[in-house]
Amino acid sequence: MKISRRRFLQVSAAVTTALGYKRKASAMEVALGDQSYNYIRRQPRERVFSCSPLSLHDNPVEAWVEDDPTTVNLLTGKQGRQVVEIFGVTESSRSRGRVSAAEASSWLELTDGDRLMQPLKRAGARGSGKWQPISWQQALEEIGAAIKNSRPEEVALMRGKDTSAGAWDRFLHTLGSNTVIELNDTTNRRAALQTVWGEDDSIPDLANSHYILNFGTNFLVSLPDYAADAVDGKLFRRARIVTFDPRCSKTAGLSDEWVEVRPGTDGVVALAMTRYLLDSGWADKAAVERFSNLSAARLERELKPYTLEHAAEISGVPALTIRRIAQEFAESGRGCVMTGAGTSGHANGYDTERALMLLPLVIGAVESRGGNCLPERLDLGRIEPTPPVPRSKNPVLNPYKFPFEAGKQYPINVLFGYNTNPAFAAPSAALWRRALADQNQIGLFVGIGTLRNETWELADIILPESHWLERNEPVQGEGSLLPWVGLRQQVVSPPGQVRELREILRDIVLATGDRKKAHYWQFSDTKEWLGRQLNGVTGLKKGGGWELMAKHSGVWPIYGHLDPVLRRIVDEQGEEVLPKYGRSVKMNLTPFPHWKAAKDTAAGEGELVLLVHASDYHAGDASANNKVVVEMTLANHLQINVKTAESLGINDGDLVRVSSKAGYLVTRARLTQSIRPEVVAMHREGGHWSIGRVARGKAGPEHEEDPINIDHDIAHNLWWSDLGVHPMDLIVPVFDKKGGGPASATTVKVKKAEGEDTYGTVKVDTSALLAFQRSATLQERG
Repeated sequence: MKISRRRFLQVSAAVTTALGYKRKASAMEVALGDQSYNYIRRQPRERVFSCSPLSLHDNPVEAWVEDDPTTVNLLTGKQGRQVVEIFGVTESSRSRGRVSAAEASSWLELTDGDRLMQPLKRAGARGSGKWQPISWQQALEEIGAAIKNSRPEEVALMRGKDTSAGAWDRFLHTLGSNTVIELNDTTNRRAALQTVWGEDDSIPDLANSHYILNFGTNFLVSLPDYAADAVDGKLFRRARIVTFDPRCSKTAGLSDEWVEVRPGTDGVVALAMTRYLLDSGWADKAAVERFSNLSAARLERELKPYTLEHAAEISGVPALTIRRIAQEFAESGRGCVMTGAGTSGHANGYDTERALMLLPLVIGAVESRGGNCLPERLDLGRIEPTPPVPRSKNPVLNPYKFPFEAGKQYPINVLFGYNTNPAFAAPSAALWRRALADQNQIGLFVGIGTLRNETWELADIILPESHWLERNEPVQGEGSLLPWVGLRQQVVSPPGQVRELREILRDIVLATGDRKKAHYWQFSDTKEWLGRQLNGVTGLKKGGGWELMAKHSGVWPIYGHLDPVLRRIVDEQGEEVLPKYGRSVKMNLTPFPHWKAAKDTAAGEGELVLLVHASDYHAGDASANNKVVVEMTLANHLQINVKTAESLGINDGDLVRVSSKAGYLVTRARLTQSIRPEVVAMHREGGHWSIGRVARGKAGPEHEEDPINIDHDIAHNLWWSDLGVHPMDLIVPVFDKKGGGPASATTVKVKKAEGEDTYGTVKVDTSALLAFQRSATLQERG
């Protein structure tokens, strides 16, 4: 039976009733973003739904495709289907039609001349940059042989964001391994929230909040879904946004108030606010006892040392400002707290995150409209048969100590790398390069990706993976109070010898020659896998099945339609569809999150604190070679306060040397009033030496004859060459003992460049970094 788009939306809306949502929509065609048109050929384009993995939370998108016989694919030289636009999905409760800059321009990456098109094998020493093309058969045979010669626990995965919807875990379990090196910018935050909430995330109900306290995140730029909700909160609830940050990020600049807090001191501010609210009668003491394992009396005792004056002395924020903001937050009636890498990325990040959760607790804004809530998720279906989970636990207790522990605390004979680039982006990156280059420490190293990166340059074999617009992959929605599932579907076919991840993992398992293991990887193609997982979602098959979802919306369930005026999801009566509130919560605050100074910010005489932060528009390696995103970002020169620069005799644009205990770099100074006097900052996307020619500054008219320079716009019009300096080597290895995450800050000295200092120079002493780590370890044990 043929089912129309309208009928699918009707059935989907009906099924949401079973999920417990009171206001539901019947089918309605979307009013916005429903067409794309080629005005030259006078033909409509085809819409294909997918889901972008580029932000922290996956974002449903619609790709518009045309098959124009007059155009040729730059990469393959053939005519065929090409993606020409990316929009958001208006039916999605997550994005409501919004996309980030990286997502909107991501279709350009499909024809990137630097893409991996076939497997590569190292032809020289690790890191030599010498590669030779090999066949898939040879690559798989070598990897399969290495796995057969390894104990199960010696096969490891090093990954960033897991976009595989369980495929990687299935692969490791098939091989009998649980060894995972999980690298995440907010490791301390996730560990802290898991302790407090029993979940590794806390969702602020920004769209319904009256007061948003933002500590150290640039969410209005980096999180499109949260940005959309916060803007709605301002427009329709008159929400006030207050951002605590040592530098004026774009989010701080767009906030109602920017509070210049010293780095690593957010926790003491939160504790002082909480004490003031308790002492002054603004706190909801009943909520403290209802939602946490603390009594109000015990909370008051624990907070005794944290006066407003004490917090002001430590944080640099005036006591009256702390008091006023605390009172405004309580008076609002609906307040929520945002946290992220800016608070998590210090050696006291774990307890800072836990202390910040006291603020919604003390005003009773927990699991309530406009407050902080537990995340809502829909589970993907299981694919049977499922390999047994190994009994052995993951031996990697602290992923970021990999350079010191891999091959020693836990042996690694085969290492797979995916969605990560620690040789470039991790703090103390030079130590990662040292460890990954050591064949005695790391056995066979296999990188899997769309492009090479600084980490894959140290691999033995690189396997070419399809771009996310070329994959079939289920998606479990994250970061939302209205749970959803989505999908990535193959908008266009992968070029050359490129394969999808599930195909790669299946073929590696088959290459081991173990029939029992192969039993868990029996599927004809990735679309079959996609269908089996999605149709296993409760209610989806009854609602029409995954194929109808793929054709008509790309997300499920559909809660309503996007009101073109309110820009919110509403039902057929025009009423906004609201999340469920009131889930049972018992916040665990034992032991109490007392504040301790962060070791990474302990500046001595003449020292400043260097903060390394994410760039505004980049999506990591995925967009590092994207000409549009790179042009929006450009060089990561050193941001330094005007008065601080004057005291050092530094003018805007001067070459400066920035020195830490690890070494030094040479960059240019950019004087600004938008940063605290004792702080300097750089974003981390500068100074690439791999990924691609745009990322490395090796594209444009000066390199027009390069055969890889297939994009004529890049070849003739790319006007910039300064892409900045790599700062991550300067950060000394300091870790949060409780959360396990590394600090993304370090103390430095800044002075005008002298003598033979040249722009872009980075020199570090790995022996000094190792000595620093050994000393820190001895102090911890002592």
